[in-house]
Amino acid sequence: MSTVTITTEDGIAVITLNRPHVLNAMNVDLLNSLCAALREAADERAILIQGAGRAFCAGEDLKETLAPETGTPEELRVALELLQEITRLITAFPGPVIAAVHGYAIGGGAELALAADFVICSPGTRFRFPEVAIGHALTGGITARLPALIGLARAKQLLLTSRWVDAEEALQIGMIAELADDPQVRAIELAQELATYAPRSMRATKLALESAAQPTQEAALRWEVDAALFCFSAPEAADAFRRFQDQANLS
Repeated sequence: MSTVTITTEDGIAVITLNRPHVLNAMNVDLLNSLCAALREAADERAILIQGAGRAFCAGEDLKETLAPETGTPEELRVALELLQEITRLITAFPGPVIAAVHGYAIGGGAELALAADFVICSPGTRFRFPEVAIGHALTGGITARLPALIGLARAKQLLLTSRWVDAEEALQIGMIAELADDPQVRAIELAQELATYAPRSMRATKLALESAAQPTQEAALRWEVDAALFCFSAPEAADAFRRFQDQANLS
């Protein structure tokens, strides 16, 4: 079974994270497949990203490692660069990218969603950035993107405390665009509308907005990889991660 599927119709690519048995948690195969799907969609007018099953994405797979072959920092760096490449591909895509989010968006899953141009959530969606609590480091450019979305003070609160954020709060603080009972249906409607707009104007406007709001994105993406490797190498990281595994309950 493919960990990521892609379908295209009328200029819209629908990319689905497809590990529903683990709430679409990220492993190396999913990261590679997602990058490949985003590249495949490069010539489409709009992209919709969604998750199969009960959640959008529960972040890193707690039962796997991002360095499964050797466990070395070199292998881990390759996986971390895949995480960062996903954000590069989404933000550089010339058309709108819409994330249809339901259930959970945790860690890398939240960072994936917030790389999109529009985030549409179901009312029951819950976000969390647990990296500090588990001895890991933030990725996906979120250290730059989240302050731009909600302000530095609120971003520090969410990223440093690792607390849950429900959909209503996310909407209130400007983290997401809108709520919808069926975010996938609403996302398709929005994608269909935006796909009719002039592509050159869309591309120029998105590029201008990204350049103005994220002038240091590339520096942030590179710094996050170095920070993640530094954190993963600390002895306390393994202990914190085991505690998180024991406490995690997303049923």
